[in-house]
Amino acid sequence: MIAVKTMLALVAAGWLAEALASTHADIDAGVAAYAAGDSDAALASYTAAEADLGERPEIHFNKGLALLAKGDKDGARKAFEHGTESEVATVHASAEYELGNIELDAEAFEPAILHYIKALTLQPGHANAKWNLELALLKKQQKEDEEKKKQEEEDKKKDEEKKDEEKKDENKDEDKKDEDKKDEPKSDEEKKDEEKKDEPKSDEENKDEEKKDEPEPEEPKPDEKKDEPKPEEQKGQPQPQPQPLDKADMDRALQQLDEEDQFQLGRPGRQVPVEKDW
Repeated sequence: MIAVKTMLALVAAGWLAEALASTHADIDAGVAAYAAGDSDAALASYTAAEADLGERPEIHFNKGLALLAKGDKDGARKAFEHGTESEVATVHASAEYELGNIELDAEAFEPAILHYIKALTLQPGHANAKWNLELALLKKQQKEDEEKKKQEEEDKKKDEEKKDEEKKDENKDEDKKDEDKKDEPKSDEEKKDEEKKDEPKSDEENKDEEKKDEPEPEEPKPDEKKDEPKPEEQKGQPQPQPQPLDKADMDRALQQLDEEDQFQLGRPGRQVPVEKDW
């Protein structure tokens, strides 16, 4: 930083020499004090030089550098503005450059850009002015993008709030309509329906409701035999009755059995005629 200050101080001294065609003891003392970092001594020397030489734009520029080093930006701004009145192009360009730096530091990008353009117009080879101009343009674009994004977010938020308000108003209108509808006199049909609801139910209606509440019968399982008759059904069916035998058929059957039986006397219930009575 000291090296930069020394360079600026020497340049300022050169400007004064160019403007005055000679050097001045108070100016030289001020430049030396500024280069050494003693801003107060530099300002005192420049004030003494003004008492001798009068107010000059070049001296105001040098005072602006010393005030800026002390942190007095407002005082430095006024001094550099007087420095732009110099007829020496390099002094005028440097004053515009320093004003641009003050505006850039305050994030006032638009005026900073204008000061840098003026400095480059007066001194096209001013490398620092060219560099800071590009920086100011970049910072300006970034700031505009941020402001645009912020504005879009605010607009979106406002739209959402507006929609919420409209929805609330719609709900209020619906509630009001419902209340107004409740207050409207009921028609004869509506009154009859309400009276009918309040009337006690008949036995038939109660039975129908009880029937609805009863559980439905379970469906038969798949393995149950659907065609198998129930005991009750079997009871009701006619049972086969024994048919009466014909007497001739019975005698023939008994005779056949006698012929096949070798022990006819031993068969119970069978009477055989006796050949001889003893």
